[in-house]
Amino acid sequence: MIFRKKELGFRERHQRWVRICALILMAAIIATSFWGCTMFLPLRLSQLREFEKEVREDYPDASVSYGYNYGAGVNITVTGPDFDDESAFTILGCLLPVVSDEDFIEDLFELFERESHGDPNWKDGMRPEIWLYLSVDGKDRYQFTARANKEVYNSGRSPDSYTWDGYKTWYGTEIKEDGYRDITSEEVKEAIKKFS
Repeated sequence: MIFRKKELGFRERHQRWVRICALILMAAIIATSFWGCTMFLPLRLSQLREFEKEVREDYPDASVSYGYNYGAGVNITVTGPDFDDESAFTILGCLLPVVSDEDFIEDLFELFERESHGDPNWKDGMRPEIWLYLSVDGKDRYQFTARANKEVYNSGRSPDSYTWDGYKTWYGTEIKEDGYRDITSEEVKEAIKKFS
């Protein structure tokens, strides 16, 4: 009888050890699968609702999603059946006044400052980039980006010497099957005027 109790104790310890090892292995597998992924949180700023409304009026089959990540900036994705230059620059033309509005910028910066948790990069002038993706069947067709400051963060300048741009200068890329085409800020401005 005593021998049997020791054997059960050993089995229980062994089973517990196997369960712990299995949990550690599962956690490692899950962590590895997310390695390198950037998790974006939903971005819920009231000013973006007007942009979404305009996009859906012009392109009823389109869907709009927003996300943000402190280190990666703001992602705005418009998914639709197809995009050409006219639709791409029309959508960007709808977004530009929203993201360059002072109230939007103030709300965005308050959100990112809370997310910074005292990060010295925020105090030194790092501000989020805004990315607009126009996607067809899960593949980007156009990408546009803008920064709050004209200089790239950490360009050796003091935070007080940055040139404020307020998300008014946009650059883009058109992605084609045979490659891609860079779109300069001047081309963006001309195309927005042409298609708005």
